[in-house]
Amino acid sequence: MHASACHLRCYGTSSDVDRHDFAQWVLPLRGDLDFEVDAFGGRLDVMQGAFVAPGEGHAQTGDGDHLMLIVDCPAGLIDDHTLEHLRRQRWLALPMKLRQRLAGAPAHASDDLLATLLQQYAPAGSAARLHALCTRLSANPGADWNVARMAALVGISGSRLHAAFVQEFGVPPQAWLSACRLRWAKHRLLTSTDSIATIALDAGYSEHSALTRALRRETGLTPQAFRRQ
Repeated sequence: MHASACHLRCYGTSSDVDRHDFAQWVLPLRGDLDFEVDAFGGRLDVMQGAFVAPGEGHAQTGDGDHLMLIVDCPAGLIDDHTLEHLRRQRWLALPMKLRQRLAGAPAHASDDLLATLLQQYAPAGSAARLHALCTRLSANPGADWNVARMAALVGISGSRLHAAFVQEFGVPPQAWLSACRLRWAKHRLLTSTDSIATIALDAGYSEHSALTRALRRETGLTPQAFRRQ
């Protein structure tokens, strides 16, 4: 592969592990997708995508109506430092402007889109500290992530963190965290045998019923019904 390419894809209920010698961005346009890369599992939705480094095994499980934009990128277009940075991030918080762009003409101008992605997630990009925080939130959503703690990790005040999240992602930090917790809980409901109460607490909900309310608002389903689908 010598140039980037974009593909629109829907996935079935299971897939074999795939590997290739080029990098790949997985960007949800609609719906959710359970995704596993290099033995790490997560869930993708319109606010979170994924990066697959060359040679990494990955598999996916589709459920419900979904559509993904896949951006293939020759490994030689990414320098080693950026590639390692992206490999460590893996799960990508999708900025509001990028989501708006993807809602337009997603299958065209792949080179231009790739340039945007590389600029957005570069190690020294303007939003690099925000994305590093989002990576930590995604890795441990059940921790006590109050605004003061999040702001301290970014090195700014709570009010500036609020403004930065609204500008970058279109939502305040606590709203982004709430979406992160529900995304993580949905993944666990579908991929583990843990009790719903355990999943709720591990995700950061105060009790089982709090997860039930959040999931019902988004999907119309209870955790039991979501798990059975």
